[in-house]
Amino acid sequence: MSALTVYQGLEERFRTVSGLQNIILWEPTAAHALPALYTALERFERPMASQPPADNVTAMRYFFTHRLVIQWQDNAAAEMQLLTLLNAIPAAVDADPKLGNRITSGNARISDGIAAYIKIGDTLYRIVDYTGEVLEKANRSSGL
Repeated sequence: MSALTVYQGLEERFRTVSGLQNIILWEPTAAHALPALYTALERFERPMASQPPADNVTAMRYFFTHRLVIQWQDNAAAEMQLLTLLNAIPAAVDADPKLGNRITSGNARISDGIAAYIKIGDTLYRIVDYTGEVLEKANRSSGL
């Protein structure tokens, strides 16, 4: 398993969300059809590296930020779009926490999110920043 493989599994899950116009790796550099979801690796942990009693088990925990971006032109319509997509994004991961069998031991989940407003140039956007957490465990002989 690699961070790239994890991202590919997450992207596959997000493509099942009806209404998302774009799924983008990292922050967009050009105008995209909205609503869009972009993903960036936040950090990783090695929670089980050489930890007794399971010295033969290793793990990687990846943390991703997934940002839902909605243009804030018609306030009520934008908020309705946010409310419609809010639960659909975590539900897409919940529907297949093994990410298409990419994860053999462990799982993926959206652990939390925070809604806010951001301004890019002169345009106001409504956003939700989700935290995605993926744990993959493996025997040390197969490695991570």
